[in-house]
Amino acid sequence: MPSEYQMLISRMTVDKLGVKLYDRVYAVLAELISNSYDADATEVIVRAPMGGQYLAYKHDGKVTSKNSIIEVEDNGIGMTPEELQDFYLVVGLERRSQRGGKSRKFERAVMGRKGVGKLAPFGVCRIVEIISAGGEEITEGAQTGYKTAHIILDKDKILSDTTAPYNPDVGPQDRTLSDRAFTKVILREFYYRKIGTIQELSRQLAQRFGIESRDWRIRLVDTQKTSGSPDSENVVGAFDIQEMPNTKISFTGPRPTLPTKNDATGYTAVGPDGNTNSRLSAGFLHEAIFYPVVGWVAYAKTPYKDELMAGIRIYCRGKFAAQTSVFNRKAGFTGEHSIRSYLIGELHADWLDEDEDLIQTDRRDILWSQEIGEAFQEWGQGIIQQIGYLSRDPMRQTMLQKFFEIGQIEERITEAFPSTNQRSLRETATQVATLLGKSIRAEELDDRKTVDDMVQLTILLAPIQNLDEKLREAADTETPLHTIIDILKTARLAETVTFGHQVLKRIDIINHLESLKDNDTPEEELQKLIESAPWLINPQWVPITANQALTTLKEEFEKFFKLQTGLEICLTDFTKPAKRPDFVSFGQDNMLQLIEIKKPKHVINDNEWERIQVYFDQLEAFFNDPKHTEFKSIASDFHVTLVCDGERLTGSHKKAFKSFIDEKKLTLINWSSFLLRTKKTHSEFLEEAERLKKV
Repeated sequence: MPSEYQMLISRMTVDKLGVKLYDRVYAVLAELISNSYDADATEVIVRAPMGGQYLAYKHDGKVTSKNSIIEVEDNGIGMTPEELQDFYLVVGLERRSQRGGKSRKFERAVMGRKGVGKLAPFGVCRIVEIISAGGEEITEGAQTGYKTAHIILDKDKILSDTTAPYNPDVGPQDRTLSDRAFTKVILREFYYRKIGTIQELSRQLAQRFGIESRDWRIRLVDTQKTSGSPDSENVVGAFDIQEMPNTKISFTGPRPTLPTKNDATGYTAVGPDGNTNSRLSAGFLHEAIFYPVVGWVAYAKTPYKDELMAGIRIYCRGKFAAQTSVFNRKAGFTGEHSIRSYLIGELHADWLDEDEDLIQTDRRDILWSQEIGEAFQEWGQGIIQQIGYLSRDPMRQTMLQKFFEIGQIEERITEAFPSTNQRSLRETATQVATLLGKSIRAEELDDRKTVDDMVQLTILLAPIQNLDEKLREAADTETPLHTIIDILKTARLAETVTFGHQVLKRIDIINHLESLKDNDTPEEELQKLIESAPWLINPQWVPITANQALTTLKEEFEKFFKLQTGLEICLTDFTKPAKRPDFVSFGQDNMLQLIEIKKPKHVINDNEWERIQVYFDQLEAFFNDPKHTEFKSIASDFHVTLVCDGERLTGSHKKAFKSFIDEKKLTLINWSSFLLRTKKTHSEFLEEAERLKKV
């Protein structure tokens, strides 16, 4: 059908105001829904596939739209063909200057102003179809109804390289009569854009509209599901975020919030206690004009889970205008992390686009650099500072409560000190946990290891703190025998708990070693583990650090070995990561302990033994050399421990191997007995520690 409609618009405008600004489906839907609100609709129905999927395929860089359709239909006043031409097809027409700032039927404060939101769909799709019936009810022949306009906009044709006006295609319902007023916008031929699930869309749209009205609702229909099935429909409700108790500041006053000349009458700031907060105001003065702000700010009960709940949402005429977490406050202020993680709010400032439009076209932020924007920003920063102050105690209390819940503090304390005569220990442990919990940060609560470490610290400190209190008590009074016995018991328990914690850490390392042995772990990694935990070989051995004398001995032997054999040997620790050590070495029991660890299932063969034999020969020569007598005070002799799963030696090699074992110069440990012995020793201590706790 020949088109009687004409769109006058520059190609760049469509590109800049459509594609570039609106690339998220829910933002496009929000623009269309706000048009419905301005058209006095009481219900908007969004029909779309709401499975959380992309609306197009992408393969080898080529995008192909799926056969998806999105419909946004309302029961508003609609448009006649003439109104569609005069208003809808004129891009950039100032809505309020042409048709006033109130809607025709309900006198709503209209949301739209710039006249460019109609281009939003071109950010997600190529084809936009508009069917609308409105105006006065008329009669044509035997039929009575509302005149219908029906056009189909094609973005590719709009952007074609021509200066001629664009004439959209006309749909089959154009100029027919409808039995009701309505507007339906149909989107097709999508780009590679994702649409959320029905729950996600509901939440996204709830965040975009701050409207509380009985004569307005948004209904979502998932076209992928059959009618009546679970989650096939949903009505968008209020954007709900749970607030942290005792943190909410409310700003009350009449709506709409329009500027008044130096008059703040009726606008009040109310603190968390329900009383007027004289330090705050529900708005600000700028050049003798009062700009009111109503709504609330608070701390969320939990940290932000998504960008929708992050920060304070600012609305103008019921429609989302911007979102800010700190009102552009520079980083580095006290309590910044908590504010950026917990601050929430909903503020209404209908003056944002009254005389001077301070809202960015894509509604992602406010033009803070404008004079009124700067004044609003300064007001907001003052609010943030005040709520940070008011929320310190509730925040600490919330963190403490979460610490006790996540760390299972009461259960862990009872488990550590179960005896009936350990009540004072349990009370002390609870006090320690309370002190630690008040200092914990929100991000630390998400780290299970950090929480566990703090619980362990609580249990470690409790007996020590309890012992300190008992000693002070004993110093202040004549101490009876039963008090001394009680002190000795507490001292023994403090020592047992502290050492027991070390044993638990050791068992963690043993379990780690067990996992390493079952994988193809390089020998140098196993050697490194022994360097940090020599007690794996012998539970009585501990790492010796900062022992300059031992370091000198090892370095001198390395020089001696090279001089005698022409070969290099590495006995040093892992300060030279690029160099693989031949042995891990320790000074223990006046003996130079040398450890070589092989992979599980590895057996020593003749070639390897020849290398080890050279080490033995040179170690004996080094310690017997009169020039090295002074080293006898550091280590009078040496001993080698081999961790492997046996030997396959022959002839003289086997004889030498056995003689070193007989002389107690060499100890061979296979992997099974190595792990079993170490774990058994430490487990036995833990069992005894648990027994002592109950005494």
